Amino acid sequence: MVDAGAVAGYFAERLDEAVTVSSLKQTFPGMSRETWIVEAEVGERAAKRRRDLVLRIDLPSGGIVPLPLKTEWEVYVRLWPSPVPVAEPLWYDEGLAFAEGRPHMVRELVEGATNVPDLMAPGAEGDALRRSVAFEHAEKLALVHSLDWKQYGLDEVLAAPKSPADAIRQDFEMWKEIWFECRSAPYPEITDALYWLEEQIPTDSPRTSLIKGNNGIGEEIWRDGKIVAMSDWELAALGDAAQDWAFSQGMLGLWDPDETLAHYEEAAGFKLSPRTMAFSQLFIAFKSTVCLNSALRGFMDGRDRRPGVAVMGISSPRNAAGRLASVVGMELEEAARALAPRGPDGSPYIRGERS
Repeated sequence: MVDAGAVAGYFAERLDEAVTVSSLKQTFPGMSRETWIVEAEVGERAAKRRRDLVLRIDLPSGGIVPLPLKTEWEVYVRLWPSPVPVAEPLWYDEGLAFAEGRPHMVRELVEGATNVPDLMAPGAEGDALRRSVAFEHAEKLALVHSLDWKQYGLDEVLAAPKSPADAIRQDFEMWKEIWFECRSAPYPEITDALYWLEEQIPTDSPRTSLIKGNNGIGEEIWRDGKIVAMSDWELAALGDAAQDWAFSQGMLGLWDPDETLAHYEEAAGFKLSPRTMAFSQLFIAFKSTVCLNSALRGFMDGRDRRPGVAVMGISSPRNAAGRLASVVGMELEEAARALAPRGPDGSPYIRGERS
C-alpha cells in the first residue's frame, strides 16, 4: 500500500534521516506507471529541510509499456552527468515489502510544469510563444540526438544497432516480437500492415542516436519557456532520430513544421530523411498499439482492473487495424499523410505543408 506513512518510513530508511511526508499526490493520467509527487521534511530540528521527490512505481500488471522500469532508471543514471537535462536519479529497488514488491525508482523533483501557460493564446503573442516553444523543443531533441551515447554508456543498457543502416530495423524487429508475444487477439489486419511496413524499412539513417521514445508537451518539465528536465524515458532506444519527431505529440503543429525541423537540423548537425520521417509516423502508430494492447493482459488476469486499461487495450488495436489497413500499399509519404494527426485548422502535421 502506498500511503504517506509507508512512504515516510521507507524514505527514512533509504535517506537515513527522519522523514515527514506533508503531501503525497499521484499524477494523472499516468496510465503507464504510477508517478507520485512527494513533499517531505527531512532531518530534525535545525537541520530539518524541505525535499521534494518523485516516486515512480510499476503497476501491478507491470505497466502499459512492456519494457522494464529498471532500464528507464539506468538511462537516467547515465544521462545525469551528460548535457541532457534530467532530474537527479536517487535510487532504484524492487522485491521489498514497500509497494508490494513492485519495481520503483526515486528521483529529485525539478521545479516546473509539464505544460506551458497560454500556449494556445490567439494573436501575435501566441504565435511568438508557439514558435519559441517549438524551437526550444527542437534544440533539446537535437541535444539528445547528437549526444555521444557511447561516452555515457547508454549502449550498456540499450541495444546498439550494428550501423545506422540497421537503426530502424533493429527497433522494428523488437516491437514486432513484443506484438506477437503480447497481443490479445490475432488482429490479421495489423499483422498484414506489419509485414507491409517491414518491406518499407528505410536504411538511410544519418547516424545512430539516443532517442527518447515519447516527448513533447506533457512529457517534459518547462520553466520560464525552457525545458529544464526531460522526463519519462521508458521508451528510450538507440535508433533513428526521426522516431522522436513522429512521437512528439503535436510539436510539429505548434509552428511551421519546415521551420521547426530546419532549426532542429541546424542544431543537431545532420538532416532527417523525409522517407524515414514518413515511415516513423506509421511505425509509431503500430508501437502505440502494442503498448496499449499489451496492458490488457493485466486486466484479463485480474492484476489491473482499471476500466481505462480495458478500454484502451481493446479500442486501440481495433482502431489501428482499420487505420493501418487503409494505407497498406500506398507510398510511405502518402500513407503517413493519411494517418497524420490534425492541427486546429484540420491540416496534417506533415513536413512541407504549413499546419
